[in-house]
Amino acid sequence: MNKVQQKILEAVGLLSSNRLSCSSFSKKYILDVSKKSSEIKPSSFTCTKRKDCLILAESWFRERGLYVSWGTLGGGVILGFFLFFPLVMPWIYEAQIDVGGIIALSFMAFLGFLFSYPLLFAAKSELKTQGFQYTIFNHDSKNIHFVSDVDFQPKTCRWEECTFCLAYSAGSIEGYYYELKGYLFNEDGSVKDSFSFDDYHYMISNSDNTRQMMIKDLSARFEYVRRFMEEGPDSVEAVTGTLDLKPSLSEAAHRFQPRSKASEGNKFHIIYSIVRAVFLITFSVQVVGHYFFCRYCRLPQWPQNVIDECGEDVFPKR
Repeated sequence: MNKVQQKILEAVGLLSSNRLSCSSFSKKYILDVSKKSSEIKPSSFTCTKRKDCLILAESWFRERGLYVSWGTLGGGVILGFFLFFPLVMPWIYEAQIDVGGIIALSFMAFLGFLFSYPLLFAAKSELKTQGFQYTIFNHDSKNIHFVSDVDFQPKTCRWEECTFCLAYSAGSIEGYYYELKGYLFNEDGSVKDSFSFDDYHYMISNSDNTRQMMIKDLSARFEYVRRFMEEGPDSVEAVTGTLDLKPSLSEAAHRFQPRSKASEGNKFHIIYSIVRAVFLITFSVQVVGHYFFCRYCRLPQWPQNVIDECGEDVFPKR
């Protein structure tokens, strides 16, 4: 990825411009791995536990496919609009095109590619560059295997060398979305790498009460991970969620909107999908994007020593 492409991904939001920074909010809410909390909450539906490994998807996993869907749709519409005139209009009107007309039509085609490229490139990058991000917490080895938020490559660090914080999901920008974040720092205090894990928390308002609820919720979810790593798998209750990479459309919709009801049976599945597609176009477009993302996104390629350590059956597969 060159610098121009990197800037494009930062501009559309796929690659955070704050990926190498730790906000003052995160520094204020550093989570102590040695301190036991009375509040504990099982991780969300994007997790599974196998052997002595806890696998958690990155915080925005259920939203993945946003760029695949809207980027492809938006880029296709823009490209089609600009290509319609130079390729179709002369044939419809049987107009004679001189040199000036060829230049003008070529310029319109160029604008079409120019304006659609960022969206189409973002769609491709979400699918093939970013891919599926998740974190493996290994209790036995005390290693954390994660897919980096910085360069989307698989990395490994020690449990004790990682700093865990509450963080803004938009990097260093305060908003309504918050997540659990792991940071690795250089000796000078700058961010070396980072990763998110478990589902994000959405605040319905920015009041003190909802903020405290957010802090309590994320801290309780981290306590589940902390006890798993510090005290062992038997110290926490079993999780029922799975990282299914072949969801149906209705399952993708339920994942995108957890309060919705998952379909049961083929007949209801078809009806459910049609209702989503007809009455909730915006919702459905992103659901379809998540569906294709799960089935065709790039999976991280782990080194053999990590596979041997955790066991091949631990890693999510299609």
